Amino acid sequence: MLTVLSLIGYATLSLLTVFTLQWVYELVRLWHIPSSLSLPLIGQLYHPQAPMVMKFLSGMRRKHGKIFSFWPGNTPMVVVMEPKCVRQILTDTKTFVKGSDYSNKFAIVFGEGLVTSNGSKHRQDRSCLAKYFVRSGVENYLGYMVETTQDMIETTLRPVDGSTIDLQEFFHMLALRVFGYFAAGHDYKSDSEAQWINHAVSKGSAIIGEHIVLGLPVWSFIPRIKQLKKDVKKMHVHIEKLIKKRLADRAEGKPENEDPMKGMLDANLSRPEMYEQFTTLLSAGHDTTAFFGCYMAYMLAQHPEVQQKVKAEVKEVLGDRTDITPEDTKKMTYTANVMKEVLRLYTVIPFVNRTTVTDVKLRDGGLSLPKGTTALVPLCLMNRDGDVWENPNDFNPDRFADLKISDNSAKHGYLPFGYGSRTCIGNTLAMVEGNVMFALLMQKVTFTKIKDFKPKISAGISLVSTNGIRVGVTFDK
Repeated sequence: MLTVLSLIGYATLSLLTVFTLQWVYELVRLWHIPSSLSLPLIGQLYHPQAPMVMKFLSGMRRKHGKIFSFWPGNTPMVVVMEPKCVRQILTDTKTFVKGSDYSNKFAIVFGEGLVTSNGSKHRQDRSCLAKYFVRSGVENYLGYMVETTQDMIETTLRPVDGSTIDLQEFFHMLALRVFGYFAAGHDYKSDSEAQWINHAVSKGSAIIGEHIVLGLPVWSFIPRIKQLKKDVKKMHVHIEKLIKKRLADRAEGKPENEDPMKGMLDANLSRPEMYEQFTTLLSAGHDTTAFFGCYMAYMLAQHPEVQQKVKAEVKEVLGDRTDITPEDTKKMTYTANVMKEVLRLYTVIPFVNRTTVTDVKLRDGGLSLPKGTTALVPLCLMNRDGDVWENPNDFNPDRFADLKISDNSAKHGYLPFGYGSRTCIGNTLAMVEGNVMFALLMQKVTFTKIKDFKPKISAGISLVSTNGIRVGVTFDK
């Protein structure tokens, strides 16, 4: 008995020694990067605000500036919020690559798909898919977006007229239906697996995001990771059904959409490759859009004067028409500025990170990052940086009319969709879809705020609310 206890004690002491030595090594490597006190094994997780990552990093930013090290455990990340350095990190793809967080953690869900791949593999992935996400390609689906949005308004919102609703299910189903048809010609309206997909995607995003930001392991014996892997296998079975349906339609000579499904089949991607790409597209393509829709409606409810301006613009451009054209979407400039401001305050992709493959000096500030350093770019905090934005926490869509900055201007510290060659492939789809959704919503519905309700924001892969997004829904007379 004593021998067993001695062995356990020796093993524990050995592990603690290894972790402490690793901590010392990382501490010495990054001694020149400002930071707060870090402890062996737990890093800065002793701090009561550490689990609230955005709040904790905001405090670190005020204390240490725009570049500092963050320790979510024994391995630190260097947080970078200086726009010039961020442009360097997100454009120099030879020096800054997607590292182990993507290959080990993201890959549990996405495999080696568009989000996780590097180098030539990523270029091949993007060239196969990008042509379907350009504005002209997206606009081919305006009719379907209109039809689906109208159907969802009548079947989901009309029955709750005059009451309150958690908008998450509404926008997730709407976004899933639009993206499913856009990507694979599949309408999820009558698909019995649609609700499961929405739940699995949101849950998986939250789990992986939490494990990345807090530096948690993804060991297979952890119950939530074990269940996540089962969900991924189930998703692959679902995707196989979509592939077989398309192949059967081809065999019968039926007309085929110009969509990502066609692109993957034409490129002769293997089944595992198609599973990975479709899981990536289906997850990233509708989850982020759904949460954007939730935050947009929430902010309109909080700011009725802005909502009335959007309604007035929609009335001026469309009248009572619902057959929205590409020209109509371009005319709704105030609505576009409201969407940009919502994305600034609620950046749906809150963080990206990259790992250095060699020692590198950052352009601004003169700090150097050793090989193997993970650089964390908190897009959600950059978009609220007081050095860039006047009254950064205020909701003011007119700032975009005054600044006249683009949807993706890193020069001005505005990065709602990332930056560089790895900018979110679906950014145009998201903006067009958002424009259509809210033009049709504003023709019929007024959102009102719920007293004392405030979303509890949590940053994972997507920026989510753990207590829903509740608003009042009233149909206009």
